[in-house]
Amino acid sequence: LGYVAFYAVGAYSYALLGTQYGLSFWILLPAAGAMAAFWGVLLGFPVLRLRGDYLAIVTLAFGEIIRLVLINWREITNGSAGISGIPKVTFFGLMTFNVSDPNYIAKVFDIATSSAYYKIFLYYLILGLCLLTAFVTIRLRRMPVGRAWEALREDEIACRSLGINTTTTKLTAFATGAMFGGFAGSF
Repeated sequence: LGYVAFYAVGAYSYALLGTQYGLSFWILLPAAGAMAAFWGVLLGFPVLRLRGDYLAIVTLAFGEIIRLVLINWREITNGSAGISGIPKVTFFGLMTFNVSDPNYIAKVFDIATSSAYYKIFLYYLILGLCLLTAFVTIRLRRMPVGRAWEALREDEIACRSLGINTTTTKLTAFATGAMFGGFAGSF
């Protein structure tokens, strides 16, 4: 339930690093995922023993804490007004979607100017990243760590008897899920 907190961590990591340091989307995307994974590990340590409703309540509370911190930390996040001037996604810096830029995509390909180009680009970018996420998820499930996650979901005692470190396995699952939330937040 508190998955949106990792989305917010990714979004604000992207926005703050992009506006303060002028980094590109392609650098900020993994940075947003890494920050969300870091917060996932920080939240994961104290809640390792919780299950079911109790885990849902704690993660929901974490999401609420993140929301309140981001709203009340006006010096950094500008409160509920948010952060302005976030850099747009470019095509690896080669082509932009800013009409005044000489590398504007319509000028590069000598086509008519349209505001739809950026939306079409974002559509295909998000589609490609969703396909990449699905591929990585399938590969993770087939790897030993994915098998350990599935075994842990079914029976934790049996996992311990097989020699699987349940603490590390839970933390990697929590951090991986948070990382994907951070990736999504960067959009």
